[in-house]
Amino acid sequence: MIKKNVLLIDDDQVFNLLNQKTLQHMGITNEIHIAKNGKEALDLINDYYRGAKIMPEVILLDLNMPIMDGFSFIEAFHKLNVPNKEKTLIIIVSSSRNEKDIKRAEELGVHNYLSKPLLEEDLKAVLNSSR
Repeated sequence: MIKKNVLLIDDDQVFNLLNQKTLQHMGITNEIHIAKNGKEALDLINDYYRGAKIMPEVILLDLNMPIMDGFSFIEAFHKLNVPNKEKTLIIIVSSSRNEKDIKRAEELGVHNYLSKPLLEEDLKAVLNSSR
């Protein structure tokens, strides 16, 4: 599997640490960046645009966060004028299994929805199906 640059967006430091360890254990990442909310994530992506960071190829996104939640992030991400953003795979990783959340994610073009905690086999399945 080709190694990916990954952006974790979650306000829960424990989940960020666990997800980072899972990704490292899987051996699928070149770089892992962490943002605690959608606003921080957009700032990191803008750093990419200015050449300071590498554009993430995979975003693992929580939905319920302060400042800017996951849905607001997706909407803002779609509006960004950043080259190759359509190549970025957004995967929602949330404790919410609410059908309204899943439906809204699909309406926003995100069809990859995993439950917390992130499991290696679930992530592998999504990454393999998105090739």
